[in-house]
Amino acid sequence: MKKTVIILGCLDSKGEEYGYIKRHINKAGLDTIVIDVGVIGEPLIKPDITNVEVAKAAGADLNKLKSDNPTREKIAPIMAEGAKKIILDLVSNGFSVDGSIKKVHGIISCGGTQGTTLATYVMRALPIGFPKVMVSTMAAGNTKDLIGIKDIVMVPSVADIMGLNKISRIILSEAAGAIVGMVKTEAEKPKEKEKKIIAITTVGITTPAAMKAKEIFIKNGYDTIVFHAVGSGGNAMENLIREGHIDGVFDLATIEVVQQMLGGYLAAAPDRMTAAIDMQVPVVFAPGAVTCNTFGPPETIPERFKGRQIAIHSPMFTNVRTTKEELIALAKEQAKRVNSAKGSLAWFIPIKGFCQYSVEGGPLYNPEADIAYLDTIKKELRQDIPVFIRETHINDPNFAIEMAEYLLKMMRESKNKN
Repeated sequence: MKKTVIILGCLDSKGEEYGYIKRHINKAGLDTIVIDVGVIGEPLIKPDITNVEVAKAAGADLNKLKSDNPTREKIAPIMAEGAKKIILDLVSNGFSVDGSIKKVHGIISCGGTQGTTLATYVMRALPIGFPKVMVSTMAAGNTKDLIGIKDIVMVPSVADIMGLNKISRIILSEAAGAIVGMVKTEAEKPKEKEKKIIAITTVGITTPAAMKAKEIFIKNGYDTIVFHAVGSGGNAMENLIREGHIDGVFDLATIEVVQQMLGGYLAAAPDRMTAAIDMQVPVVFAPGAVTCNTFGPPETIPERFKGRQIAIHSPMFTNVRTTKEELIALAKEQAKRVNSAKGSLAWFIPIKGFCQYSVEGGPLYNPEADIAYLDTIKKELRQDIPVFIRETHINDPNFAIEMAEYLLKMMRESKNKN
């Protein structure tokens, strides 16, 4: 049975382009399901799922909506919600053809600002590993909010998407080829049984500890996924934990929480550090790199942070030292996020340096602030949560080994309990 690609878009304004994409996908031997979210005029090609059906899935009557003369800003979120519900159902349950159930295997869309916003909203709801291609006038700009933490392939349209021409034909055929290739290519399956997965967070200035922990986990028969704790990395990890992909968490670099509190470049979402708690996945925490609040070059540092210790990480990034008061506030916030835990967790604190820059002699050395963090976390954490204080720095191999082995112990105990 042929694989099927979802084509999502406004068939009134971009029907010609979608017809072109559809022909290329069909020529490559795949079927398509065309979903119309256009609301301005009549579709230029026949959809498999109409805009009326899309609106209905969101609980709205499209004809009534259009009679009220709504703005596109008002109607687009309704169509996005309806499309998301329909496509999630297609991905989960497939669709019926001649009495048998067919699956869908990928999605492609094209658009400007509004079309991209709508389509990527839907794509972000789809699981990692489900192929997603977005041809967009926005693809060469800042796509952080459009992609989120999902594996969306953004293809720059180069010119506006308004009819077929020499350039758009090239771009759209390449995009169609991309989704076809992604759908036809399957990941190589491991020869042996899938190993359990441990998530590791790190940044450059805690990398030696992360590498040593990874070595321990692999030696003990686990696979690892390392997340660069720069905001998007932590968010991706939290999402994968909630989706059930992660069996244990080595949360070495909790820098993203303090950056969220202080407006740094590496801020994660406000639910950082909560997924393992909610899902009862064994987790060990450390205050890796919480000594840093990150900005661009020194001249970009906000006025309120000027005059502090800094470490120039690269020409593009400067780390500003966090204060005693900020680390006290961080410890209180972190404790609040984990104190409801019903699963296994522990805290490891290397009191002689939370990162490469904050050891004695380093540009961010400030033991008074670090000790304030330690005192506060001990006081604010639930009393039955273990806190291990070690007279060393975070990149000491022995610190990483002990922390990793403790996580493995918790994972074994959790498995036996279950």
